[in-house]
Amino acid sequence: MYQKLVLENKANVYLVPQKDAQSATVLIMFPVGSRYENEKLAGVSHFIEHLMFKGTKKRPNTLILTREIDRLGAEYNAFTSKEYTGYYIKADAKYLETSLDILSDMLYNSLFDAKEMEKEKRVIVEEIRMYKDNPLMNIENIFENLLFRSPLGRDIAGSEKTVLNLNRREMLEYLGKYYQSKEMTVVIAGKYEKNIKKILEKYFSRVKALRAHAVHENKFAPAKFGKEKLKIEQKKTDQTQLMLGWPGFNYQDALNPVVAVMNTIFGGSMSSRLFIEIREKRGLAYLVRSGADNFRDAGYLYVRAGLEAKNINQTIQVVKVEIQKLVKKGVSPRELKDAKTHIRGALTLSLEDSSAQASWYAKEALFMKKIENPGERLKEIEKVTNAQIKALAKKVFDWRKVRVAIIGDVKREAISF
Repeated sequence: MYQKLVLENKANVYLVPQKDAQSATVLIMFPVGSRYENEKLAGVSHFIEHLMFKGTKKRPNTLILTREIDRLGAEYNAFTSKEYTGYYIKADAKYLETSLDILSDMLYNSLFDAKEMEKEKRVIVEEIRMYKDNPLMNIENIFENLLFRSPLGRDIAGSEKTVLNLNRREMLEYLGKYYQSKEMTVVIAGKYEKNIKKILEKYFSRVKALRAHAVHENKFAPAKFGKEKLKIEQKKTDQTQLMLGWPGFNYQDALNPVVAVMNTIFGGSMSSRLFIEIREKRGLAYLVRSGADNFRDAGYLYVRAGLEAKNINQTIQVVKVEIQKLVKKGVSPRELKDAKTHIRGALTLSLEDSSAQASWYAKEALFMKKIENPGERLKEIEKVTNAQIKALAKKVFDWRKVRVAIIGDVKREAISF
């Protein structure tokens, strides 16, 4: 179980103890990401995340800051998505206060030096190029750009043009608008002392709560789906990346447990239907899997494969046939039982890690009306029936709504679906 605290500055804290753990993860998340940006500021959320590591008043440059974390043997990083930004340190529990000191220093006292900002623009441009040069990493960007209109369909990092034109004053205004204490979620998972609240107040409550600002209330444009069905990025590659998808569900939709079970059977493991039919029986692809992604007001289900261009149409037809089987017959009792066992086992293994525990509760706090612990979620998984899976497959896998994204040396007229 977890314990919730609210600090003097209105920050929400979730404490997640782990029996016998020797580490502690501190994860701090804000409910803001690339879909909150206008076109001019595209990439600014990601850019701010980078600049947090460029020095503070107390630790004036990157080397001093990162050396202090590295000497602990800690794991640390930051990440930006379309709807949230996070910063974390996972270290030996005896260094927990040091982790809190460093993270609070970064969040509240970063210098955002103009010269460092200009240098980091070039670094991010290279990051953008790295993703674009790697089809395996970039296919999701291509697919989401096809499925959604901007800004939800836009690359999280922005474009080379928008990044190079980011203005320091506008960036700081954006930072002040969204990095509110009352919007901050702090999760500590693992091992911690009984006086943890006192330590938290020491490093976070010294900062006064800023002006009231609710990020959740209509601060982003509602998700809108694009009309195009096919998008091909022409690229000379030895392997073509294929991604098919359908509009799905938001974070809070009651059907998500059914989605999880269905996807496990459909393409979520090496014994899944798609893996067996596409890879094992026909040898059409090495990578093949299905999955789902969620946002506040939308989501999608997808199938991905890495394959030779000549095998694209055959692979799409196999996917179509397997969908028809799901719609007509659903799944077998053994598949249903095995999928639930698989989900339980995978979740149990992942949550032995304090960082996975922190991520679980942070996302629950940010996106759900009521926080569920893993055990409660598993109870919902256990209730999923074959009838629900059949109904879900019929509802979601409407072939008229399918989108197909491809990266490779492929001609548009050659694709049939």
